[in-house]
Amino acid sequence: MEVTGTEACPTDVEVAGTEACPTVMMKFVADVMLGRLVRLMRFSGYDVEYDRNAADEMLLRRSRYRMLLTKDRSLAERAQKYKVYLVKTSGGEHQLAEIKKEFPLRLECSATRCLVCNRKIRAIRKSRVEHLVPPFVFRKYDTFYFCRQCRRVYWQGTHFERMSRVIK
Repeated sequence: MEVTGTEACPTDVEVAGTEACPTVMMKFVADVMLGRLVRLMRFSGYDVEYDRNAADEMLLRRSRYRMLLTKDRSLAERAQKYKVYLVKTSGGEHQLAEIKKEFPLRLECSATRCLVCNRKIRAIRKSRVEHLVPPFVFRKYDTFYFCRQCRRVYWQGTHFERMSRVIK
């Protein structure tokens, strides 16, 4: 899925219909060491909070409500009274396989979350994004998605194909 910058989009975005995808029961918060995993998890449909500047104390507070994902053993030990999962593998693809095994999705719901801010993305009519995407993208693709939070536009280009192969 390709993404374009944060140009302004009309606030009256018209949604052209969205596929229903059940929400994953488990919600996550990830530490700074798991940035690649976070993007892959979001692309797969997982709800993952991530702030590369988050202090351990904030992650510990968030772990009261979300499963904390970390590679930091001392942070995992401090979070034991809440929900914590110590990621054992290295490399985003291996980590995603580990997470999918430990916390399986009910259905495959890839490309339903913004890779940047984690909000759900929605289908948007092609005519609404002409001024937001490069002309060749507008001509080549018919289906677009929009994040209302960070105002990014997505489409199923070569990046989408590559990430789909990675998460399979």
